[in-house]
Amino acid sequence: MNRQDLVEYKENKRWIEARKESIENEYESVQRMIVKYQAKMKGSVRVQDEMAESLAILLDMKIEALNFAIKLEQDLSRIDRALLKIGQPYRNILTEVYVNGDSLVTVANHMNYNYKYMCVQHGKALKMYDNLKDVDKSG
Repeated sequence: MNRQDLVEYKENKRWIEARKESIENEYESVQRMIVKYQAKMKGSVRVQDEMAESLAILLDMKIEALNFAIKLEQDLSRIDRALLKIGQPYRNILTEVYVNGDSLVTVANHMNYNYKYMCVQHGKALKMYDNLKDVDKSG
C-alpha cells in the first residue's frame, strides 16, 4: 500500500463527479434537441438519425462513467480494508481527507486539533499507510 492509492482514489472520485455532471448536461441537451426537432420536423429520418446518434453518445458516456465508478468502488473496498489496519485517530484522518475529500483544516477543526498538529498527525498517518503490506484486491 502507498499514499498514491489514497491520492488516486480522491482524484478519481472528483473525476466521477465531474463526469456525472457532464453526462447530466449532455442529457439535458439531448432532451432539448428532441423537443426542438419534434416541433419543427415532426420526426423526419434525418432528425431521428441525429437523435439516435446523440443518444448513442450519451449512452457511451454513461457506460464509461459506470465502469469507472465500479473500479472506484473496488478501490474504496481495498482502501477500507487497509485503513482498518491503522489505529485511531490516524484512520479517521486518512478517511476524512482522502475518502470524504475534506481539507486538513476542516479535519483539524472537526477533531479539535490545531492545524500544525493535524499536519504532523497526517504525515504520521500517511507513513503508517505506506508501511502496510499490500491488501489483496479480491475482497
